[in-house]
Amino acid sequence: MLSRRSLLFALPAIGSLCAIRAFAQAYPARPIRFVVPVAPGAATDLVARQVSASLNKLWNGAAVVENRPGAGGVVGTDAVAKSPPDGYTLLFTFSSHFTNPWMEKTPYDPLADFEPVARLASTALVMVTAADSPFKTVRDVIAAAKKQPGSVTYASAGDGTPSHMCGALLNAAAGIRLNHVPYKNGSLAMIETANGQVQLAFSGPAALPLIKAGKLRVLAVTSAKRSAVMPDAPTMNQAAGIDGYDIVSPVWAFAPKGTPAAIVGKLSEAFGVIAASPEFKAFCAAQSLDPDFQSAATVHAGLSAEAEKWRRLVQLTRA
Repeated sequence: MLSRRSLLFALPAIGSLCAIRAFAQAYPARPIRFVVPVAPGAATDLVARQVSASLNKLWNGAAVVENRPGAGGVVGTDAVAKSPPDGYTLLFTFSSHFTNPWMEKTPYDPLADFEPVARLASTALVMVTAADSPFKTVRDVIAAAKKQPGSVTYASAGDGTPSHMCGALLNAAAGIRLNHVPYKNGSLAMIETANGQVQLAFSGPAALPLIKAGKLRVLAVTSAKRSAVMPDAPTMNQAAGIDGYDIVSPVWAFAPKGTPAAIVGKLSEAFGVIAASPEFKAFCAAQSLDPDFQSAATVHAGLSAEAEKWRRLVQLTRA
């Protein structure tokens, strides 16, 4: 039983807890901004818009999407980091959240300045070659690269992008040296690969139109398990016995550091309901994404490992 003295000391804490719970119950009292640090049309933007539309139905008009592109995602991310931690500004972001600080100094810390809310979807990249290429398998590529180091070229969407990292990881895992050819964007890289200007490429959804048109051949997916989008494509381990090869590009939602746990929990629970819906699964299928929900607690538990994984991948691109 609490003494009178203990009760007096406990009252302020109890009052604060009650205030937080009341705030969470009333939340949201105005629209929530979903800040997307890239231009409209990217996978991250599309996920944010789908979640926004679903949350508006669930909570009766609760969210709006705001695109804040610039500096590879740094501008929008920094804006969220400096926003009030009241649950009314969220960041929808992708792998650059963890890679940018290792590419150059950023005005925020990807771990210390944010609270994870959820992981919503992800996409495995694909290793592709031209339809008339002599490479029929990943083992063919490795054999050619070992025979003549540096003679096999691969395209990416640019230096430091996940597609660049895929080639760098294959180099390290297979003990080969592919010659990296960066492009301004993924679509141009796919066109040049289909035309035979480069021999290979790693890509996300930008490759799908040319794959469906029969212009590109898929050699493998970059995830540790087969992708729901391309169930017939082998993983790197299945294709060439490369164990531990795993690169997927996820979409996360973060809040500014200090956002009340009750608010984060309420958002995470709502996002979980949305991610489990048939509408969200159909959306992912249409956009060549894999539904990949993780709650705030699950993301938080793996956050340090996630950041370390991307740090190592960035280092590989500089080897």
